[in-house]
Amino acid sequence: AERIAAEHGIDLSLIQPRGSTIQKDDVLAFLAAQDRQGAKEKSPSNGSGRVLASPKARRLAAERGLELASIAGSGPGGAVLATDVFAASAVQPAPASTQPGTASPHASEPFAVSRVWQIMVERLTNAWTTIPHFYLTREVNATQLMAWREQVQKRGTEKTTLTDLLVKLTATALRQHPRLNAMWYDNSIVANSEINVGLAVAIEEGLVVPVIHQADTLGLTEIAAQRQELVTKAQAGRLLLDDITGGTFTLSNLGMYGVDAFSAIINLPQAAILAVSRIADRVVAVNKQPAVRPMLTLTLSCDHRVADGARAAQFLQTLADLIEEPMRLLD
Repeated sequence: AERIAAEHGIDLSLIQPRGSTIQKDDVLAFLAAQDRQGAKEKSPSNGSGRVLASPKARRLAAERGLELASIAGSGPGGAVLATDVFAASAVQPAPASTQPGTASPHASEPFAVSRVWQIMVERLTNAWTTIPHFYLTREVNATQLMAWREQVQKRGTEKTTLTDLLVKLTATALRQHPRLNAMWYDNSIVANSEINVGLAVAIEEGLVVPVIHQADTLGLTEIAAQRQELVTKAQAGRLLLDDITGGTFTLSNLGMYGVDAFSAIINLPQAAILAVSRIADRVVAVNKQPAVRPMLTLTLSCDHRVADGARAAQFLQTLADLIEEPMRLLD
């Protein structure tokens, strides 16, 4: 109930529970009542024809050239909140004419900043300045991971990438370590009932994070199909609100660009993000002898308010074990 309320900007004190405590169904019923109210009125207003909206939502809508009346509000009484404006901005195409920002004295041509890029900047700045980040790095032997991918490719018709395998393994590890799948909300740690893995996808306009919902319950073929569909929609600018909301953990893979290692910024309101590098042959010790093995570097960024170093290390250990021995999935 707290997670859903947080996603929709709902004040839990406005909800009348049917039992002794507020449950998920109470929040959903409250949202349904808001939808019915919105259907009766062309747009939420205060009786004078002025759309109900928070001050921040009004400012953001004005900056983005959006009409408040065209945005579905999720706040009390159908009021438009800042999160509604962010969501509407992410799924609506940018206007045909974009006003460029003020150029520096030494710039001959300013870069055009898209709406998606503006949203990315605001979200990441908020995350970087409010979340106490810490990082853990682990080098993993990817021999069995690559062999597993070859076997899957031979059996299936859907193209399966290393990202697909890592989504499956990460979701399995999160099931064993739910703290890394939680979030910090209202000065408390709130558990998420689902494991929804977001994928950081770079498009021309900026960075978007479409979500594979309930990834721990899906097979590799289903994950591969959903990943391909989401990436295609992201590149075409056709992502829907459901495609980019509800994420509980994010995976960012820059291995295809030859990156050896990097640290990623956490995607609010999540508690962690996994940065994945390229797989490269390196000399490592095997039975006290030098040997060449394909190695993968993982860097886990964590919110210290939700998980401490020990918990994060245990999650990374479980994930590393699964990558080095994928057959553990059958245990």
